[in-house]
Amino acid sequence: MKAHILIVEDEAILYERLRAKLSKALYTVADYAPSVTEALASIHTKRPDLVLLDINLEGEQTGFDLGKQLHDVYNIPFIYVTQYEDDATFYKGLHTNHDDFIVKTKPRLNIDELLRKIQTVLHRQQQNQPPANQKGVMGLIGYLDEIKELDKSQVTRVPVPYHDIVFFTVRPYINENETEESLRANYLWFQTKNKDYYFLKTSLRDLQKTLPYNFVRINESYIVNIATNVMDGRINGSRLCIKNQEFTINNTYKEEVNNRLKHFYG
Repeated sequence: MKAHILIVEDEAILYERLRAKLSKALYTVADYAPSVTEALASIHTKRPDLVLLDINLEGEQTGFDLGKQLHDVYNIPFIYVTQYEDDATFYKGLHTNHDDFIVKTKPRLNIDELLRKIQTVLHRQQQNQPPANQKGVMGLIGYLDEIKELDKSQVTRVPVPYHDIVFFTVRPYINENETEESLRANYLWFQTKNKDYYFLKTSLRDLQKTLPYNFVRINESYIVNIATNVMDGRINGSRLCIKNQEFTINNTYKEEVNNRLKHFYG
């Protein structure tokens, strides 16, 4: 199946030109979205695989504002397609972690070149995706350097299905001595329904790319499971109750949390 692409562009003529070319290449294309507000509404209706993003848009927010959200909140790849070719704009765009940057007025946008860039970004994204049949993670029973000291016959990683996991976090954990211990660099830990805990050597941001849709980032420290088998409910709109534990939703992630909850529970 071909990818679904969102074009965020305030020039209707250019949008239609891009839409026609992408449709001919068998991509599906979202409806016209000339502003950040309309782009977000489109994302919440049908999540795109890639966004073509102008910088100068209708309304107060710019493409930079949306680009930051695409990277930090939604983890959707995007390519800037803009009339600005100055260095200041280019370097400002770098800080939003775009996947590519194309100037559309040199002397005019090369659609065939854009198609190749789209294919490159989508291919790279696909290579980073987990297998479609992945059912869980292999949790470490401890840190890797500690595990190396164990006998080769001892189990060091345990398969944990996604449906048993309550949350992933970078917060300190309670160790076997019942004392609080901070994580080492580049590690996170996760807890199961039975309150067992395991470690992963990764970041929340990288992990988020591989998880099923029922796992959602709620703040800087937690990704939680909102599936029916673990979620108890919502408290006053700002907290989730999951397996008798309360988790606070940060404002940055609240909109996406609301969309995920609506997806599963209407």
